Amino acid sequence: MQARQAALVLGCWTWLAVACAAQESVNTNAEPAALDALKLVKNKFAPDNHLAIFDLKPAQDGKKVVLEGEVDNPAAKTAALDAVKAAGFEIQDKITVLPQERLGDRNWGIATLSLVNMREKPGNASEMGTQAFMGSVLRVWKTQTNWFQIQTADQYLGWTTGGSFVQCTREQAEAWQAAPLLIVTALEERILEQPSAGAPQVSDVVQCDLVKRIETNGDWLKVELPDGRAGYLPQAVVVDYTQWRSLRRPTPDNIESTAKSFMGRPYFWGCNSARGLDCSGFTKLVYYLNGVELNRNAAQQCLQGVEVPRDDDLKNLQKGDLLFFGRPDRRSGGERITHVAIYLQDKMFIQASVLVHQSSLDPASPLRDSRHNLRTLLHVRRVLPNP
Repeated sequence: MQARQAALVLGCWTWLAVACAAQESVNTNAEPAALDALKLVKNKFAPDNHLAIFDLKPAQDGKKVVLEGEVDNPAAKTAALDAVKAAGFEIQDKITVLPQERLGDRNWGIATLSLVNMREKPGNASEMGTQAFMGSVLRVWKTQTNWFQIQTADQYLGWTTGGSFVQCTREQAEAWQAAPLLIVTALEERILEQPSAGAPQVSDVVQCDLVKRIETNGDWLKVELPDGRAGYLPQAVVVDYTQWRSLRRPTPDNIESTAKSFMGRPYFWGCNSARGLDCSGFTKLVYYLNGVELNRNAAQQCLQGVEVPRDDDLKNLQKGDLLFFGRPDRRSGGERITHVAIYLQDKMFIQASVLVHQSSLDPASPLRDSRHNLRTLLHVRRVLPNP
């Protein structure tokens, strides 16, 4: 009798071990296979995490693969489900398509500070990603406590606090864009309560900020901010935004002149205004002021324009070309773009590194740069239109 019971117990333990091993095998095989299927979809819809939201995680639940996470595009959700099904799995769909339901139809926004700091993650301790100018329209995807994930017109994603922008509907955002807007052309200025230099300040503004024109008062203009605050700016520091855009002339000489106007301005990581710029923020601002829209990061800008063949003499380069520096990426087997600058002429270029300054690609020049030189120059791209 005891031997029979022992055999039964041993048989049960053996069955449990086999079952657990089988389950472990399923868990081991299913999730990597599902991840491989999702990777192809992500590469299509969100190859850069700074430009699109595709955050899906497969998990094993018995015979099913649970797909949970967020995407910003219904087509991305459909493609993800289809890809995992095609890999042979039964799916439990827990994918959320943003924007969050709790936002309702107020899933747009308008920047209402002179500069809206956008961080990589929610929290003031998180790394700066970029900045949005006052008056720029934002897409609002979700909220977490008092932090919001937003996206700029150039598709760059980041997190900011609720007080830095006005939440609104799409119709309200479009109404703002259709209003008589003024663009600030001075590097920095103040909006005052009254048309008098000694009046209290309503807000600061920086170059490229947008405000709504209300009326003229002598040498002053009454303006309104996106959040409804109103005040006065000197007429000399703003121009009609529509007219300003029509007057942009992206010539090599204009690029050089604009770039040199920021000489000595300090380098700040994640910043792209006259108060401080990182390398790609500098190039983006210079080209924007001349009517050319660049992407935000150096690696993204390196995908724009056309490649310029180069040799040690740099004879094919023209003023206004973008120089991209970097190094090989051992993990991917490719390369990593780490810096961007603007070519001038005679092997000279201008860059934001510590501060905005000129450097040389000539190894014999006293202005040579020990880090950004011919050895680390990976690409030259031409983004200016043909003359």
